Amino acid sequence: MSQISVKNIKLATIQMVGNKTRGEGLSAALTLADVSGSSDFLTKLIEKSFTMDDLKCFSYIESVDLNPVYQFASKIFDDNEAFLKQSVNMATYLYDQSVHPNIRSGELYVLLLECEYKKNAVEAIAILKSEKKDPFLATDNDGREISVRTIYGTGMKGLDKGCLILNVDRENGYVVGTVDNTNNGSDAQYWTDSFLHVTDCDDDYHQTVKLMDMCKGFVKQQDGISDIDRAVAAKKTADVFALGETIQMDALADMICQDDKQKREFAAYREAFEKQNGGFADEVNVVKKAAIRKPVTKMTTLKLGADFEVKVLNPEAKIEGGVDKKSGKKYYTLYYEG
Repeated sequence: MSQISVKNIKLATIQMVGNKTRGEGLSAALTLADVSGSSDFLTKLIEKSFTMDDLKCFSYIESVDLNPVYQFASKIFDDNEAFLKQSVNMATYLYDQSVHPNIRSGELYVLLLECEYKKNAVEAIAILKSEKKDPFLATDNDGREISVRTIYGTGMKGLDKGCLILNVDRENGYVVGTVDNTNNGSDAQYWTDSFLHVTDCDDDYHQTVKLMDMCKGFVKQQDGISDIDRAVAAKKTADVFALGETIQMDALADMICQDDKQKREFAAYREAFEKQNGGFADEVNVVKKAAIRKPVTKMTTLKLGADFEVKVLNPEAKIEGGVDKKSGKKYYTLYYEG
């Protein structure tokens, strides 16, 4: 995936967005903020936080044109003079969504950027929310003695919540990078769902994630197969994705299935999966970073009670299982060349 490179911060606002349920209020920007003294820090923070792997795009129930943040961003891209007004609109809309009691107040930075993405110059808007404060030691020297004190602020460890909107592919909801490092079940995706309204892009990364989901689900749900056969199928699947190459979808069953019966079962499972999750292109360019998100390798390990584990490293290796008639205990026989 192409990374983002920030060349210049053109405009900026800083606002305070509280929790609406607790009545903490909104401190909207009246003027543009001067961030020239912190431009290097902000540039590094953005480039570190947005890896541009798991890309999103704006969406909405009926039309992306009805998405508020999409509209605010579009007005800024169309006319930079509208930046201050639209930044306030973004903060106001975020405050209206901050209704869960666990949502924290924090500073909201809105930045208009000049960036480089995929070797092209592109304008972008960064929306950054800082909620947690890290402690730092600061020293004061008045010429007679040096004193030390603790201050709190945003560190380089990463953003709490962020959004980077690239002025690319506008008709399909822009190219959007997101960060949410403080989300948990209690505030349930308010940043990405209630505020941004973004969805996954239909790109190689998400096609890989979806394909791995399908293959992993098929291996896991197969009925009537032994633990050995399941481990072998998992290893064959893992090997296919580990190559990081293009997968021809009409050849996938031959790559991960062991016999004709399993191929028929895979075809039925794929048909049901695609009805629920959408189909695939004729070929999928595997993105290794995406495949790592949905590993199937855990199923390649045979757990023999609490005493032993056998990991299948070669799906062609011969291993047999059975039950000892005298003791009634299960056993595995492994064949290997010394």
